[in-house]
Amino acid sequence: MKKTLVALTLAAFALPASAQTVSFDVEYRDLDLASAHGQKTLEQRIDNAARKACNYSRHTTGSRLRDADTKRCFDEAKASATKKFAAVVEQRANGG
Repeated sequence: MKKTLVALTLAAFALPASAQTVSFDVEYRDLDLASAHGQKTLEQRIDNAARKACNYSRHTTGSRLRDADTKRCFDEAKASATKKFAAVVEQRANGG
């Protein structure tokens, strides 16, 4: 039997005018969010999706450091996604 995966799209957080709005999907329906393992897996998925959406692997030319906009994008994307998924985890814990 094939499982259907649901994705939550996260977008529209404050970025500098020069930056674009970032959105990404994180699949979580296949996870047991009541377990520590499921929550850890979700955290890793959020991290990976935020890195990809913000092009976090890119470095400024001639430097090993990321530019401030890239770091800000990643930090805000991850914080936003983590907050939204905390609500999902809480809802499931309460039987929702």
